[in-house]
Amino acid sequence: MLTPLEQRVLAHLNDAQIVAWVQQLTQIPSVWKPELGTGEEPAARWVEARCTEMGLDTHFEFVAPGRPNVIARLRAPQPPTATLMFEGHTDVVTEGDPAKWTDPPFSATIRDGRIYGRGANDMKAGVVCALAATKAIVDSGVTLMGDILLGIVCDEEGHMIGIKNFVDRGWAAGVSACIVCEPEENHLCIAQKGVMWVQATITGVMSHGAMPLTGVNTAYPMARFLSLAHALEEREIARHGRHEFLGQPSITPTILQSPIPGAGEAQKNVMPSATTCTLDIRLIPGQDPDWLAAQLEKMLAAACATDPRLSYQCEVVEVRHPTATDRNHPLVATLGAAYTDLTGQPPIYGGVPGSTDGTILNARAGIPIVTCGPGDIYIPHHIDEWVSIDEIKTSVRTYVLAALRFLGVRE
Repeated sequence: MLTPLEQRVLAHLNDAQIVAWVQQLTQIPSVWKPELGTGEEPAARWVEARCTEMGLDTHFEFVAPGRPNVIARLRAPQPPTATLMFEGHTDVVTEGDPAKWTDPPFSATIRDGRIYGRGANDMKAGVVCALAATKAIVDSGVTLMGDILLGIVCDEEGHMIGIKNFVDRGWAAGVSACIVCEPEENHLCIAQKGVMWVQATITGVMSHGAMPLTGVNTAYPMARFLSLAHALEEREIARHGRHEFLGQPSITPTILQSPIPGAGEAQKNVMPSATTCTLDIRLIPGQDPDWLAAQLEKMLAAACATDPRLSYQCEVVEVRHPTATDRNHPLVATLGAAYTDLTGQPPIYGGVPGSTDGTILNARAGIPIVTCGPGDIYIPHHIDEWVSIDEIKTSVRTYVLAALRFLGVRE
C-alpha cells in the first residue's frame, strides 16, 4: 500500500514530459560509427543537461574519443546509509536498412500506445525512467537517507568500455545495489548469463587446391575441434542442467574464417594456410570459465596432433561472469513490493539470456544487481523497435518507490 508521502512524490511525475523525453533521446542517433565520426556524445550531452537541471552533482567523462560516461549523484545531506545506483547506456545498435522501417529509424513516432525508433526500447526509455524518477524525488523536496547514483555509460553494445571505466575510476565504490534499467517488461531479472568469447586459430601450410598434399590443410583439424567443442557443450548441459531463469549453457561457433583476416582473399583453387573460429560461450552460475578454457585448449591440441606441421592458438578474448542475486535481497524485495503496490499483481521473476553492464558491476565491484525496465524482451535490435508507454509509466513509478523504500526518507 502506498503511503501519503509516496503518493505525494509520485504526484510530481509528469507523464507527458517523460514521453517527450523518451522521444527526444531516441531522436538523437547514437550508433557508434567511428568512420563517420558519430557516437554517443550528443545523447550523453542530453543526459548531462537533464542532470544539471535537477541540480545533481554531475560529471561528464570521456572513456575514449567521442565516447563519454555521464555520472550524476543526488546526495543525502548526511553520510548516506546506502547508495542505490540506476544504470543505463546511451549507445544503440545499427538501424540497418532505413527503407525496411515503417517510420524513419530515429523518428520516435508514437502509434498505438508505443514509441517507435532505434533505441527506444534498448534502452533510452529505461534511461529516461531513471532520470524522471530522480527528478520526481528532487521536485518533491523529500530528503533521502541515502544517495542515488546515476551511471549512464557508453559502449554497452560493444566491449563495455564505459562500465569498465566507471568501475576503474572508482565510481562503483560504496554502491549498495543497482537497478539495471534494461528492457525486461518490468520483470525482476535476478540472474544473467555470463559470456566467454574464445578465438581458436589453426595454422598449416598454404598450397594449390589441386595439390593439397604439398601443404597442410587446416579445415579438417578445425572440424575435429568444433566436434569436440560440441561434445563439451553436451557434457556441460548434462553436468549443470537448466537454470531456473537462464536455461542451459551453450557453446556456439559464430565466426569461421579461412583464410584468416589479413592473409589474402579466399580463392577456389587455394588451400589457405590458417583457419580461425570464434566461440560464443554463454555461462550459467556454477560454470568455471578457467576450466572451460583449459578444456578447449586441450581439444585444440588434440585436433592438431595428426601432423607436426600444424600449430594452434587458443585465446580467451573476454569473460563476463554470470550473476545471481538472492530473491530475498532487500532490493529485490523492495522492487517486488513496489510493483505489486502499483499494479495489484505479483512480480514476475526472470533472467537475462544475454549479458549487460550489470555483469561488470557484479563481477568487478561485487554489486548486487536487478535488471528491470520498460520494453518488450524480444524487440531489441529488431526493425521497427518500440517501447510501450504504459510500461514506461509503470517503470518510472517502480523506480521512485524503490528509491524511497530502499534508501529511506528522513522525516
